[in-house]
Amino acid sequence: MKKLVLLFAGMFMLGIVAVNAQQVDTTGVTPSAPSTQQQPSATQQPSDQYIQKDYETVKSADVPSSLRTTLKGSEYTGWESGSVYRNKTNNGYMVRIGSGDQTKNYYFDKGGKRIQDPGSSSRP
Repeated sequence: MKKLVLLFAGMFMLGIVAVNAQQVDTTGVTPSAPSTQQQPSATQQPSDQYIQKDYETVKSADVPSSLRTTLKGSEYTGWESGSVYRNKTNNGYMVRIGSGDQTKNYYFDKGGKRIQDPGSSSRP
């Protein structure tokens, strides 16, 4: 009977050791999951998730005068019925004009000057 109790105790201890066993990484490099995000095509617009994360909605009445002056250009016709967003980190602006496949996004710095799309991979 004593041997049976020792056998079960030994198996119990072996089970605990097996459950708590960990693989130790000695390389010092943290493994990363492969990226499943697709690169946007030239015609694909940024997702609304990108907009919600970095931008907040601005009412057209609250658009600064410097940006309003820029938006008077013929290229931005209809911006009043579009959407205006303010970047939470750099106080820049994004104006989204149109709907569906005809949507265009324009980016501006905090002074109202047009800038390159901050999400694009090409640099000036």
